[in-house]
Amino acid sequence: MDPRGGDHERQARYFAPLAVLDGAELTEAQEQLARAALEVVLLIGLPPYNLEAAADGEETGVGLAPVPGRRHALRVLWRQDVTAALHLPAELVHAQQAAMHQALRTILSAHRFWVEDGPAGEAPVVLGLTRPGVT
Repeated sequence: MDPRGGDHERQARYFAPLAVLDGAELTEAQEQLARAALEVVLLIGLPPYNLEAAADGEETGVGLAPVPGRRHALRVLWRQDVTAALHLPAELVHAQQAAMHQALRTILSAHRFWVEDGPAGEAPVVLGLTRPGVT
């Protein structure tokens, strides 16, 4: 499936299990968050991480990871191109990673996801589709 266009909802359902890093298991609540978050990711034009493509060396994209011990929380991470990162200074790779995580935090918050407060540049943790008290 091509993540560059089409029905974002359908594509999010397709990519949700493929975007989970290390093939981790998601709870039902995390799966719902995964599909919704990936729909936004696709809508804004970022590629989702794809476990199948990563096996062929294409590891760039927005990945998902369950938060240990928190059945309703999902971490949304940016995976940089590993090969490109090898040719850049470590501080530049770190700055790019932090910038992408901050962008994801801002975008998900703007789309009214309940995003846990955390340090700038850290991968955002999504707690719900809407922040409590927001309509």
